[in-house]
Amino acid sequence: MIFEPGNAILFKGEPHVIKMSHERGVVWVDNEGEKPALRVAGRSEYAPRRIEEFLKKQAKAAVSRRVLQHAETLGVKAGRITIRDASSRWGSCSTSGAMSFSWRLILAPHFVLNYVAAHEVAHLREMNHSRRFWRLVEQLVGREEADLAQIWLRKNGAELHRYMAQKPSRRRVAAAAE
Repeated sequence: MIFEPGNAILFKGEPHVIKMSHERGVVWVDNEGEKPALRVAGRSEYAPRRIEEFLKKQAKAAVSRRVLQHAETLGVKAGRITIRDASSRWGSCSTSGAMSFSWRLILAPHFVLNYVAAHEVAHLREMNHSRRFWRLVEQLVGREEADLAQIWLRKNGAELHRYMAQKPSRRRVAAAAE
């Protein structure tokens, strides 16, 4: 899905139509109409990049909040948090405590982002997927939310990776076909 005016994209699990605006600002959420919208100021050719930047900032803020809350609950300290354009992982945690997350988590419902943040924070205590690790995840988000998030990601994760600011170049398409 390309970030172009008129297209609907997910934002926090809900479809939002991309609409251009002559108002001040860069990108903002407009819940006033029948359908929620992402309003973009300026010329339409700048919309894809502006929306992607907006989504990355929103992802960084939301993920950081959840990581810090989960880390406080477990009594651990999170390292640097980065947002990336990951294609194979929703999140990762290094042994130094640095964490990386896909910006596309902001497209998913809150409980999915919350679960991925909890999953990575649990790695600050258990750098594995042992029973102790899963008990930590359940302590942070509960078994039901963890199960629902995993199911949601299995069902919808590939769709989230189809979202992009612009159409891939011919070179990128050719490389992917090889």
